[in-house]
Amino acid sequence: MIDRIPIKKSQAVFGRGEFTYKKVINSFKDAKFIGIMTFNISPKTDSFLLNSLKHACANGANATIITNIPKRFPSYFGEQYAVDAKKMIDVYIAQLDPKEYSMRLNPYFTFYNHAKIVMTDRIVYWGSSNFSDESMGNFECGTISTDRNLIKYLKNSVFMSIKNKSIPFYKYNFAVAIANLDELISICKAAKQQLFEASFEPVSEYETDFEEKWFYCRHDNGITVDFLREFLCRFNRFEDSLNVIDSIIEEFYELDELPEQVECLKDLFDDYKKTFDEFYENISSLFYELEDVAQYDVSYEACNLINNEYGMEAYDENLNYYTEIAMREATSEYEEIICNSETTINEALESLDMMITYFEKIKSNLFQLLIIDPRINNTGIR
Repeated sequence: MIDRIPIKKSQAVFGRGEFTYKKVINSFKDAKFIGIMTFNISPKTDSFLLNSLKHACANGANATIITNIPKRFPSYFGEQYAVDAKKMIDVYIAQLDPKEYSMRLNPYFTFYNHAKIVMTDRIVYWGSSNFSDESMGNFECGTISTDRNLIKYLKNSVFMSIKNKSIPFYKYNFAVAIANLDELISICKAAKQQLFEASFEPVSEYETDFEEKWFYCRHDNGITVDFLREFLCRFNRFEDSLNVIDSIIEEFYELDELPEQVECLKDLFDDYKKTFDEFYENISSLFYELEDVAQYDVSYEACNLINNEYGMEAYDENLNYYTEIAMREATSEYEEIICNSETTINEALESLDMMITYFEKIKSNLFQLLIIDPRINNTGIR
């Protein structure tokens, strides 16, 4: 069956000596999704294209690559053919190892594909050129388009259809879960560091043997309303990002006997789900409990004291005297609010530590379950 879809916003590209999909490569740096369909990839360890893909994945892009493996056939007429195929299979497994792409690359292998597509969520190329550095030396041609309907169709229909008929890199696809966990660990660590530095200060003096030690800052605080809003926004996608782990556990539960790591993963994830609501509630309540600290303005409150408490006396030669009194009182009130917030801040820091520990344990367990799909190597050679 041949699919047909009208297109617009397109241009033909021809040439030799540079990539015909150069515009697409240039858009990798801002891409959220990258899709590649190719007959082959470069075997070079310093491949420009694969390095571009690594940088994009490291910046947060989720990529899918669907490729053939040259020299791999359904069956082999002699041992040398199988040996040659095994060498090429090993090259492709090494070149497309998701660990080298921040676990954000999902490689698939299909052995009847001859299409060449390189796309992001904003621009697409299709034509004669493979996603291979060597293609730059050939005369290639194709079409570049920014047609949103075409891009959506290719991503959601064409890529999805061929992926479902292909062999994935891993027998069980944990790449998305591990990538999400990496992101969540980074979010927690950054949030913890930011909250710590806003609330504690380094001290190096006689009492610390002149070694730098951090103490809760009782006279000033770096927590502002904008700080809290940004802090809370980081945690909005926590729960959904780990739902993929439920699917992983369900897949394994179809087996007669569960690997020990899966039992451990299930226990960890069950514990995580029980504590997540409490964790999120603690982090969310941070905004309300620290609101007084974030909104307190010493100068503004001092002005209010002058107007409301000392208005009758604070004039002419007495103004400076009462201004100093008002500033001392406002500063004292601010410091009292900061002191009363210490427990809340420490509880938030402990909650973040707890989540980091959970995420790292789950991630470690998932890595132990990564198994390269045995169907990729059909040569019988190990």
